[in-house]
Amino acid sequence: MIHQLSNEYYVRGLRVADLHGPYTTWFEDQDVCRYNSHGKFAKTEEYFKVFFDHLNQEDRLVWAICHHADGHIGNVSLQSISVIDHNAEFAILLGDKRHWGKGVGTLAGRKLVEHGFNKLNLERLYCGTAATNHAMRTLAANLGMTEEGTRRKHLYLEGEWVDVIEYGLLKDEFLALSTVWLNTSSYTCTATQ
Repeated sequence: MIHQLSNEYYVRGLRVADLHGPYTTWFEDQDVCRYNSHGKFAKTEEYFKVFFDHLNQEDRLVWAICHHADGHIGNVSLQSISVIDHNAEFAILLGDKRHWGKGVGTLAGRKLVEHGFNKLNLERLYCGTAATNHAMRTLAANLGMTEEGTRRKHLYLEGEWVDVIEYGLLKDEFLALSTVWLNTSSYTCTATQ
């Protein structure tokens, strides 16, 4: 499954060959992992093999974000997909810093949100991020998500306790937004990570 996002970017399923490219090094890059738990503990080759082997389960969907010249530059995913409650957690990791601030997160995110509501029949998508993660907060807003609440002092980052801001998007809100997205021929995000 390949979805063209722009002249430069597309998404596709994660491949075993991706495990042998730059993908695994992103988890060692403290800038890339500043706002997630990936950079806190070293990941072994076995960790990535187990992760990949579990991708075929119906509780998660991971797409590789790719650039035509640079290849695999990140992942966008729906996690904890509930077939009972019809919801899922949205997550993104843009590992190739050369592509930060170019709007690719919004392009990939919108395509995955569309897939979640239109193909997986989800009713709600949600995500949470550190209050200090301005790029993810901008992305959540660009995806039409509503700020729903705060988990106070929930993350320990860079020697400080940080709040987590929770966001959500309902299917009917997406349907109203999707007509706007379709009428937008190009999009460039000005936020940087």
